[in-house]
Amino acid sequence: MIDERIVENNIFSFATNELSQDAFICWCLNWINMPVRDDNESGRQFGSQFLSRLLNGAYDVSKVNRVYIFRQLLNIDVLVLVPELQAALIIEDKTSSQEHGNQINRYKCLLSKTFGSNQYNGLDIYQHLSEEKKEKQKKHDDTACWGAVNSIRWALRDEQKELDLSKYTIHTAYLKTDWFNDDDWNTVWELEKDPKTNTYVDGPEFLSLLLSCREWNNPILMSFVDYLSSKIRATIEHSCFWEYYKDIDGHIRFYIQDTAIAQRRFLQTVFNQPNHEAPFMTDLKQHIENIDDSHVYGRIDDVSHTHTIQHGSSFGTPWSLMHFWTRSLDRTVDADYWGFQNTNEDNLTVKPYMFWRIDKIKEGPVLSLRYYTWWEKGKEDNGENNTCSYKTRVYNYINDLISSSEKISLILADINKLYGNEANKGKVWSKGKLCKQYENTLLQFKLNKILIDWNDAAKRTEFISLIRELNEELTQEIEKVEWDIVRKGVLK
Repeated sequence: MIDERIVENNIFSFATNELSQDAFICWCLNWINMPVRDDNESGRQFGSQFLSRLLNGAYDVSKVNRVYIFRQLLNIDVLVLVPELQAALIIEDKTSSQEHGNQINRYKCLLSKTFGSNQYNGLDIYQHLSEEKKEKQKKHDDTACWGAVNSIRWALRDEQKELDLSKYTIHTAYLKTDWFNDDDWNTVWELEKDPKTNTYVDGPEFLSLLLSCREWNNPILMSFVDYLSSKIRATIEHSCFWEYYKDIDGHIRFYIQDTAIAQRRFLQTVFNQPNHEAPFMTDLKQHIENIDDSHVYGRIDDVSHTHTIQHGSSFGTPWSLMHFWTRSLDRTVDADYWGFQNTNEDNLTVKPYMFWRIDKIKEGPVLSLRYYTWWEKGKEDNGENNTCSYKTRVYNYINDLISSSEKISLILADINKLYGNEANKGKVWSKGKLCKQYENTLLQFKLNKILIDWNDAAKRTEFISLIRELNEELTQEIEKVEWDIVRKGVLK
């Protein structure tokens, strides 16, 4: 039996960052290196099982007796070399963050260069740099690769440089113990003909792997099991966007104000975002109470009507947005989105970048329809120059289009009727006004009353139906507009 005090005073409740999780992953794999003894057998089997999963079952690892584990070599979270298989495994480990700066492709390219192989030489990891910065970065990377190959040869006792590293095949695994957002799914699925990763493991699958060895009763393993199961339960609990608590001042505060997972689940529910079931949740139900929710850990289907949901935070408060229509962002929209300056009106975005966004205002959580653009603020004109005049024109055009649509007006009136009463005569929705800022609100729905009544099945069903009808009508109206004519000021 495990001493209950170990579980209660769990080191992983304090060691929650990615470096601590890196260490646990290394500990799991390092059991392969333990001497062949009866008291090590369970650990060695577990390490081999874990390695096999991270290599996506591509090798028979049953005879592997030695792995070399490196942390932060070439900034890779965990690098595992398996000489008996001539395989190298890059593990990109995440707790709650996501890949950034094209990390995985960069690691593959640098490791390929370190090995002197051609496996990933074709990757261009410098394409976004100027010529001057490109040369500087290449010199820096060459030095890093030289240091890395020396570290590897020293660890493998290859002082005579007899080992041919170019024969090693590089594999990549993406492991994240928190829920996967759309950026995570793009990382592991984005290029199926040339995948960025060879395999991925999410929180429920990792927990399932650990539970498969629970008879081992290793206190470190079981402490992590306890920590991870608690984390998954908390994520599921916090995804319930309609649930609320009272803050220290007695004010109602919904989970949708505090967590991105609650915001994501709201957008999925209201806008009919399809979702796979997470395959490992069924197995976990046998061992962990209150973990029954495949919706939270399932991945979004990659189908034509699925919109990307993005997440971020503003001054520590999370926000989430869903693209208003499915289309790839063209160059000028990308420039607008990332805040680069467009000085020539001929190069300005033809289609406006619009989305539904969840965040909060002083009165509580809101669902907003927003229009995003980059405002070039001059010293004298307070933003009113040739660039901003176009963007003002687009905003006003969309606002007028929404106001003049009889069908949209009826839908909005029905939403107000649904949640109006004698005590609450104010509108659930309101129109925005133009400000010289990146995001401008077109429509805004206060969610307090809507979420308080969420367990009223009839109201909930009607609200969702009305929002989907509104979204469909808006999409049809906006897509009919000839935006190049609006841009030129011909259509006003």
